[in-house]
Amino acid sequence: MKKINAFDIVLTLLSLVLCLGTAFLFHPCGPKVDGSWMLCHWARNVIIALGAVFSAASIARFFLNDNITTGISISFIPLSVITCLVPGILVKMCGMKDMRCWSVMRPCVLVFSIAICVVSAVDIILTVTKNRKK
Repeated sequence: MKKINAFDIVLTLLSLVLCLGTAFLFHPCGPKVDGSWMLCHWARNVIIALGAVFSAASIARFFLNDNITTGISISFIPLSVITCLVPGILVKMCGMKDMRCWSVMRPCVLVFSIAICVVSAVDIILTVTKNRKK
C-alpha cells in the first residue's frame, strides 16, 4: 500500500461532504404538495452523482501510485468546474432567488467544488515539483 498523504484525505473528505451534504444537509426543497418535484431536485441529483464520482476516485487514490493520483487530480479540475455550473446554469432551478436551492444548496456546492479544484491544483503542482527534483 502506498504512503497516504494529506491531499488524499482532504480530497476524500471534500468529495464525501459534496455528495452526502447535498443529499442530506444542504439539499433543496422537498416535493410539491401534488407530489411533483421542482427543477432544483434534478440539479441536486446531478450534484450527488458527480459527488459520488469524486468520492470513488478520491478513495481510489489511497491505493494508486503518484502518477495515477496526479491524473486523477488533473481530472478533478474540469469535473469541479462542471459541478459548479450545474446549479442554475446547466440545470435550471427555481425562479425565486430566496428559495433553499439558491440560498443554501448552490453556495455550498460552489464552495466545495472550488475547494476540490484548488486542492487538486496544489496537489498537481507539488507532485510535479517533487518529481522534477528526483
